[in-house]
Amino acid sequence: MENDRMCGSRCLGPMTFNAELKGRSVTLTQGRRFASRDVSTFQNGLAFLSRPVKVDEKMNVLIEKCTSSWDGALRVGFSNICPQRNHLPTSSIPYLRDTHGYCVVPVPDDLCKCGTELNFWINYAGMVIVHENGGEKYYLKAKGLNLNSPLWVFIDLFGSTSAVRLLGIPDHEARSVDPSWDLPELNRFICSMYPLVNLDAGFHFTKADKHGKLCRLNGNTVKKLKKDLGDNVLYIVPETDIEQNGSPSSFMDADVFSQPHTSTATPAQRRQRLASTSPALNSSVEDICSLLRNFQQVHLSSTEHISIVISRKKLLQMVKNALSNCNFPWTKIPLVTFVGEEAIDCGGPQREFFRILMVNAQSLLGIFEGQPGHLFFTYDQMALEERIYELAGKMIAWSVIHGGPGLKALDPSLYQLMCTQECNLQDFDWHLMPDANIQENLQKILSCKTHADFLRLQRELGDWICDCGFLGIYRPEISIKDLPKIYSCVVRHHIYLRPSNMIHQFTKGLNAYGQLWELVRSHWHEFLPIFTHKHEPLTRSTFRALFEIHWSKMGSKRADEERTIYLWELVLDLIEDKGKNSPKKALRFEEILAFVTGADEVPPLGFPQKPSIQFYQPEPRGCRLPYANTCMMGLFLPRVVQDEEELYRMLLRAIRDSAACFGRT
Repeated sequence: MENDRMCGSRCLGPMTFNAELKGRSVTLTQGRRFASRDVSTFQNGLAFLSRPVKVDEKMNVLIEKCTSSWDGALRVGFSNICPQRNHLPTSSIPYLRDTHGYCVVPVPDDLCKCGTELNFWINYAGMVIVHENGGEKYYLKAKGLNLNSPLWVFIDLFGSTSAVRLLGIPDHEARSVDPSWDLPELNRFICSMYPLVNLDAGFHFTKADKHGKLCRLNGNTVKKLKKDLGDNVLYIVPETDIEQNGSPSSFMDADVFSQPHTSTATPAQRRQRLASTSPALNSSVEDICSLLRNFQQVHLSSTEHISIVISRKKLLQMVKNALSNCNFPWTKIPLVTFVGEEAIDCGGPQREFFRILMVNAQSLLGIFEGQPGHLFFTYDQMALEERIYELAGKMIAWSVIHGGPGLKALDPSLYQLMCTQECNLQDFDWHLMPDANIQENLQKILSCKTHADFLRLQRELGDWICDCGFLGIYRPEISIKDLPKIYSCVVRHHIYLRPSNMIHQFTKGLNAYGQLWELVRSHWHEFLPIFTHKHEPLTRSTFRALFEIHWSKMGSKRADEERTIYLWELVLDLIEDKGKNSPKKALRFEEILAFVTGADEVPPLGFPQKPSIQFYQPEPRGCRLPYANTCMMGLFLPRVVQDEEELYRMLLRAIRDSAACFGRT
């Protein structure tokens, strides 16, 4: 049978569909390069290709026919499992998607139109990439695939996609790196790949080691470079900083050995995303923005709204009740109204709502424990049965996908383990453990200095260490030199393995809304500020730069406003100074930002417009405090005020008094 020959072959002949491996509704014609599905059904449209493919080998298909009779569209996928003729399911989702050894990628519906030419492939990072010619690329992390084994490719003519044609290698993909090139030829090729980046000053190549440190590659030929690189990401390090996405950067990633030159790429396509494989790399604001905006375009409605009426005193319980409904319309734009606070939500109430929700999720659900910025999951079987961990994941996903804050509190080591990243736990600070007994035991492990200490450790804590998963603690070959390994094993057990069911339920909640956790795990470094306390506190300069001033026309009002802004600048100095001396009582920049915008930091997607400072005329008698409008994001300051101390006290009172009365001035 042809299938038997295919399973034993690795020769790269012409690409066609396999006549023996197709759904019963699929017809193959034109030399098995054209596949069509009977439009009376939306299923049984699977079609496997005639041979396995290599990593980075591109498949090029043209969508020939579509129908409006069915929802959904084309799906593509890869598998290490040699397909069997009599065991093809009716559709790839859920049957193949939920089977180990398969990866299924639903192609976005807006790409699946008649006449659209698509390329798709899997790279050495295990990412499946779908690319519309001349358009954007879509990425999905392939799980459970062995890139060193044969990869079988299938296409699912699902839903509206009823016919596709296999094409040859597109002209603009034909040029790739030639292993016979010397370094000058490779350098010229790199420069041609990135025409918008000035590389004239020179550059060199690096890769990241397992600890995230960039190591220079010194190969003097393309073949040697590729061998030294292995399966790692290649980084191009310019000799001088480059302008990238509007901000300077000192390095960028490139897959020049597998993504050939595209001469027709748009400027947006040429921008290089900072790679997410190394903790040493700084997270890119532009990256998290583009990832979330792409997610919103795929999943969220831009026109449909849902009204959310919330009581501040019962906010968490009301959200729990709403999200417990499996039909909760998370794709709709939430319009928030706080009970007793008449205000139309033009952005401010929504920002305030998600900020409070994330604070409550951390402190009131009872599923997190530990120090601020280093939270771990509690081991609570009752909360697991009540699906509270899943509920927390849904809350965070709902906030993040609508531009709100994330949890911003997980311990970074725990977050990396959750994202299946290598994590050095030998330097883990035992003080961060929430349990005092575990702290004491970890301290005993670290305090071992001699062979006698180690023997005492075996006697006192040997059984406990075994329970933590290090079963070899009593072996004769285990000695004091193995203490770092023992320490790491114990830490991993308590922060990650022991609460693994809780973590799984939590990530299931995140995935309930558009498979958000899969996006996070594929781009874990970009999402660090969303899940860990990575962001820096606002400083005077960063806070000041957020605002623009709305002046009156020249005259007496303008003179008063200039005086107020002079005192405002002095107030910013006071806030900075008082924050250093008495941080608990002093007014903070984050409080003012929340007072003005509803958010205590700049959201991942930024503000819709720049917050402003505006002015009001004080009343002849009495004292009206400064006030804010969170929807327009305006802070109103009095035109006449005596000195900076008075303005500071007015702001402090206005903000602290209104902390529980959002929307009132």
